Amino acid sequence: MTRRRIRTEPVAVTESGHLTEFLYDDDGNDEVLVCAAHGGRVEPGTGELAVELAMRVPGATCWATFGFDEAVGAYEEWHPPSKAIDPADYPLLDGIADRGFETVLSLHGLGDDEVLVGGRVDPAIKRVVADRLDAALSIPASPVSEGEYAGVNPENFVNWLAADGAGLQVELGETAREDEADALLAELVDIVWDE
Repeated sequence: MTRRRIRTEPVAVTESGHLTEFLYDDDGNDEVLVCAAHGGRVEPGTGELAVELAMRVPGATCWATFGFDEAVGAYEEWHPPSKAIDPADYPLLDGIADRGFETVLSLHGLGDDEVLVGGRVDPAIKRVVADRLDAALSIPASPVSEGEYAGVNPENFVNWLAADGAGLQVELGETAREDEADALLAELVDIVWDE
């Protein structure tokens, strides 16, 4: 296995904030990719969780962005919809966009204190992941296949990064991202290995 390295790239800078792209990669992995497209102050905790998860899974790649803005607010400034994320706008993502990863997991922040498991993966997989997270955390976890947080659009980056067009999107409430982050990470490591 080639050594994984960390690379960062500035994506955009405003008077009151910035967006930075992050990649942890060995330049060849096509098995596991962990993402957080809205890290930093955009969806707090998601970027850090993605990096830590990738570091716990041997050979995994991590792609994330970290956005900050003191005046407007990071969410307002740096939160494109997941289906609008284009490799042409993110040079580090562009470098891995055509690999066709076997497993792609995208972490997102959720305003409600629950966990929603979506993406285009098989509904049975979503159910298993939701059940495991429901047992590991004190907040409810459920699978979703439609609606705003389902992540089923083929243009959603979690799906087109996956070789089979079926990524796994996990929307995390505050408890999962903060107070119970250790339990979440432990379960996600096992889930990624089982995938």
